[in-house]
Amino acid sequence: MAGLHEVASGERIDGFGVGERLHEGGMARLYRATHPRHRLPMVIKVPRLGPDAPLTALTAFENELRILERVHGPHVPRLIAAGAVDRAPYLVLEYLARDDYARAAVEAPLPLERVRTLGVALCRAVHELHRQNVIHLDINPRNIRMRANGEAVLIDYGLAHHAGLPDLIDIAYGEQEGTVPYIAPEQVRHVRSDSRSDLYAIGGMLYLYATGHYAFGRPNLLSLTRRLHDVPLPPRRHVPDLPAWLQQVILTLLEIRPEERYATAREVGYLLSHPQAVPVTARGRRTSRSSAWTRTKLWLRSLYEVFDEPAPARPYERLSTAPHVLVALDLDRSSAALQQALRNAVRKFVRGEPEAYITCVSVVSGTAEESAGGETGEGPNQLVAMRHWAQPLRIRPERVFFHLATGDPAVAILEYARAHLIDYVVLGARSNPRRRVLGGVAARVAEEAPCSVIVVRSRREGAREPSTGDAGARGSARARSASRGP
Repeated sequence: MAGLHEVASGERIDGFGVGERLHEGGMARLYRATHPRHRLPMVIKVPRLGPDAPLTALTAFENELRILERVHGPHVPRLIAAGAVDRAPYLVLEYLARDDYARAAVEAPLPLERVRTLGVALCRAVHELHRQNVIHLDINPRNIRMRANGEAVLIDYGLAHHAGLPDLIDIAYGEQEGTVPYIAPEQVRHVRSDSRSDLYAIGGMLYLYATGHYAFGRPNLLSLTRRLHDVPLPPRRHVPDLPAWLQQVILTLLEIRPEERYATAREVGYLLSHPQAVPVTARGRRTSRSSAWTRTKLWLRSLYEVFDEPAPARPYERLSTAPHVLVALDLDRSSAALQQALRNAVRKFVRGEPEAYITCVSVVSGTAEESAGGETGEGPNQLVAMRHWAQPLRIRPERVFFHLATGDPAVAILEYARAHLIDYVVLGARSNPRRRVLGGVAARVAEEAPCSVIVVRSRREGAREPSTGDAGARGSARARSASRGP
């Protein structure tokens, strides 16, 4: 590597002091870094350049640099400085010490609530990365850090793929891309353009956290090739009292074919947060290995399996095919005409976005515990009422969920929209002859929501209700869009 200088401990470069070595990986070394103008903890990442360095080390460094220059937000490390690739390549990044995910891998199996907490935070980070058009392709416990507020941070973008840039990672070197227990089957076949590869990795991590075992046994070449033609043992085989809903989620994530997994990390995070929304099938209840005939069919299929998409979808494009819609319902105070107008608005949306999933939210009085049960609790009645309201829509059960919230209606809707990365909020505006402008809950949600808001009105109180066959919403819709695209 003539002309290139590998930065080492004890040096000072561009004002940064290079301290003790913290970690040495296959393609890079990490050192503590200091600078008189920067008070936050920092690390300096240096690609290995010696004769024993992998051929892809410098390429991975350049790949990580150009991706970190383009992504932003709390789920990626802050890039502070970078050295010239053709002189002394280095990256100075904020230092994130908390390695909760790596420690959890050692401590597994974990309590259910910790599995869910780690999973939800990870899904949120992956979703935000995909929203910026980047696929990580090496998600594993060591490549995730955690901030003090519980947000997950994805690190190490050497193998990542930005769908808007040429792919620098050359598979001709013959080096395996990723970390064996979490590599998706299509990655084994060198397909790097599918964001659902990251979902497979999430499934591998959840499997480990829930059971204490890797999905395909000890990480080696055999386990790597086995995932091309086999499915893992059901997690309940290792942990019999594991909830069936969690096994359903894990095994769906670990499907061989990407299109048979969930579409987005956001959807996975939602299901981990709302177990009652997971439609449990025989897959979730199974405790025994797949039959010999099933395994034989999968093996035969693997002989001619092709993972390439005819036209690979960019990560953010895949997000747009599965939007999450929050429908705010106040059935006790809404007229029949307004309820029908809301139903028609949702029907029209679902026809245009068949993979959308709908969450119906009703805000009830009292605490969550008071509303959830008891003879006087509103919860059971509201849940039944929401299901009756949604029944004429004939949405597939796995695409519609029901949720109760408490407190101020506008605050509850806004908090839910932010927490679950909602794409659209649909809510009704009750007619009031004294109000000539939009007001109340609808106005506040439209003003403050981090997404598009559709406010539905019926044509007029007491007018003929639209038939259930109407294609569009009978009423005027008012929307405010706040960009959530890349």
